[in-house]
Amino acid sequence: QLESATQAALAYGDGARVIDTLAQAYHPMLREVSGGELGYAGFGGWDTGRHGLDYDLIEAIKKGHVALVHAFLAKGASANATDRRGAPALMWAIGSGHGDCVRLLLNSGADANVKDAEGLSALALARRKNKTDLLEILLAAGATETNAPQPETEK
Repeated sequence: QLESATQAALAYGDGARVIDTLAQAYHPMLREVSGGELGYAGFGGWDTGRHGLDYDLIEAIKKGHVALVHAFLAKGASANATDRRGAPALMWAIGSGHGDCVRLLLNSGADANVKDAEGLSALALARRKNKTDLLEILLAAGATETNAPQPETEK
């Protein structure tokens, strides 16, 4: 399948990418067509496929390349995935400052009001990191300030 993807990318031309979502450590994961040649785009594998799609999604977010994130979402990773410590994928994207990854996760169904295992909201993290662009993205996606205690409603 990788060979077919390579041929399709070459036919598509400059800017086309091939992503090997099963790349092993130290092997190219992302390659891009430039000048009619398929070259290494600076991202190697991390033994992908060994720990599951959600783990691979979070690792892709850490790399910060939206095409990698898209590939794992397309394979079935959850936009609401969490790491072993309970940190949601969206929080990793915000913490790393990757606006394209934040947008993609939100458009793929990530909860804009997600909190980490310690109760920190996505908005609070964006504020803490002074990421005004990410604050705007989160607010546009319907995020609300949920770290403050909410008044109880009468039933």
